[in-house]
Amino acid sequence: MKIGFPRAIFYFDTFPFWAGYFEALGIELQVSLPTNRAILEKGLKKASDDTCLPIKILSGHLASFSPDIEAVFLPRMVSIEEKTYLCPKILGLPESVLAAVPDGLRVLTVTVNWREGKAQVQKSLEKLGAELNKSKSEVRVAFARAQEYQREYEEMRRAGRTFVESMEHFESLSSSAAKTQPTAQLEIARDDSVRGSEEGSTRLPHSERRPTIALIGHPYLTYESYGNLNLLAKLKAKAKLVFMENVEQVQIEDNLKDLRKPLFWSQGKRLLGAGHSYAANTYVDGVIYLSCFGCGTDSMTQDMLARRARANHKPYMVLTLDEHSGEAGLITRVEAFLDMIERKGNGFAPHVRVKDAKSQ
Repeated sequence: MKIGFPRAIFYFDTFPFWAGYFEALGIELQVSLPTNRAILEKGLKKASDDTCLPIKILSGHLASFSPDIEAVFLPRMVSIEEKTYLCPKILGLPESVLAAVPDGLRVLTVTVNWREGKAQVQKSLEKLGAELNKSKSEVRVAFARAQEYQREYEEMRRAGRTFVESMEHFESLSSSAAKTQPTAQLEIARDDSVRGSEEGSTRLPHSERRPTIALIGHPYLTYESYGNLNLLAKLKAKAKLVFMENVEQVQIEDNLKDLRKPLFWSQGKRLLGAGHSYAANTYVDGVIYLSCFGCGTDSMTQDMLARRARANHKPYMVLTLDEHSGEAGLITRVEAFLDMIERKGNGFAPHVRVKDAKSQ
C-alpha cells in the first residue's frame, strides 16, 4: 500500500513519528514534492482566504497528489504534550482542507491528543490500524517504533544535524524508492524548491567572524524554503544560525517558569522558551522571529519575546510573511538587521551583501 504524505505543516516536526509507524506496518509513504510556484498557486485557489500561508501551502500539496496512490494521510493533531493544544487553524484539520483533495482520493486520518495520555494515543492508532487491516499487536510495535524515530530525530536536531539531513534519513526509511537512491532524492528536493534550501548557501571564509543569529519560528515556516523566500540560505551566507530545536526541553521549561500564567499552545511554549534562552545568552548576537500573517498565537508570543529581548539589550526583529511577500523587501530588512548588529560594536567583519551571495 502507498499513502501520500503532504510536505507541509506536520511534515516539518512529526514526519519521523509517522515514518516509523507506517514503516513498521509495511506501508510506504510517498512524500509530495517540495513546494514550488505551481503548488502554491493550487493552494491559493483551494484554501480559504482567511487561512495562514502554511495552510494554503498544505492545500496546494493535497491538490497536487497524483492518482497512483491509494490514499492521502492527514492526521487530526489536537495536542503533542500534556496540558497544551495546537493552534485553532491546525485543530480545524483535516476538515478545513478536504476541498483540496482530488476527487476519489481516500483521506486517512487519526486523532492524536497527548493531553489525554499515551494510552489514549495508542487506542487512536489502533483504530487507524484496524482501517488498514492491522492487528493491535502490530500497531503496538508500530507505535513503539514511531516514538523511537521521533526521539532520534529530536536528538539529531539538538546535536546540530540540519533539517534536510535529518529528513533525508527518515524519508529513506519510509520510501522504497528512497532506499535505492537516497542521494538522488535529496538533490531533486534541493533543485525543485526553486528558492533554495537550508543547505543551499555560500559561506564566508572561516577566517572572518560572523554573528550568531537565533531564528525562532514554527518549523513549517522556518524550513519551508519556498514559503519563506529562501530565508535560511540568505542568512547562512553571512551568519551562523541556531534554531529552537537546538534547545533542550528542560531549558525551555525552565525559561517559562517566571510567566504569570502557563502557555497552553505547544508550539508557542517552544518558541518562547527557546527565544528566552537565546535572548539571555551572550553567544547569540541577535534574534529573528519568523511569523506568518494572520497567526493568532504568534501575535502574543512574539510580543512577549520582544520584551525579553529588550530587557537583555538583544537585537530583535520580526519577519512576517504571506503569499504576497516579496524577496526585495526581505533582503532589505535582513541586511538592515545585520548592519545594526555590526554597529552594535561586536567586531564582526562586514557581511556579504545578500544579492551578491550567489556569486561568491
